[in-house]
Amino acid sequence: MTKTALMLARLAGALTLVIGAAHAFGLGAVLQLHMICGTVFVLALWVLAFAGFRAAPKLAVLAFNWGVIVVAFGIFQLRLLPGEYHWTMQLLHVLIGLSGMAQAERLAGAVKRREAAA
Repeated sequence: MTKTALMLARLAGALTLVIGAAHAFGLGAVLQLHMICGTVFVLALWVLAFAGFRAAPKLAVLAFNWGVIVVAFGIFQLRLLPGEYHWTMQLLHVLIGLSGMAQAERLAGAVKRREAAA
């Protein structure tokens, strides 16, 4: 289950980045697809958080909460700092998403190490 969730997180995370960049640069009306891929990424992150709770409980709790932050920031980012400096919110959104992707990798690594030790 962990391998599948990690692969799904990787795929959905990469697609979310590419589609989000396309949206940011005005290359198409792809916001809904970006949101769907982002939701799939967060769901995969949560699966990894639950699977990795025994291997790395603090990281698992962080990852679960970080998924909530990713979703909340994605929903509300358009209302945050509108106007000339909105690009800072877009950059922060990317960084929050990349951090979630790193947490997914770390959790999967912790689970793999725990399974190898058992």
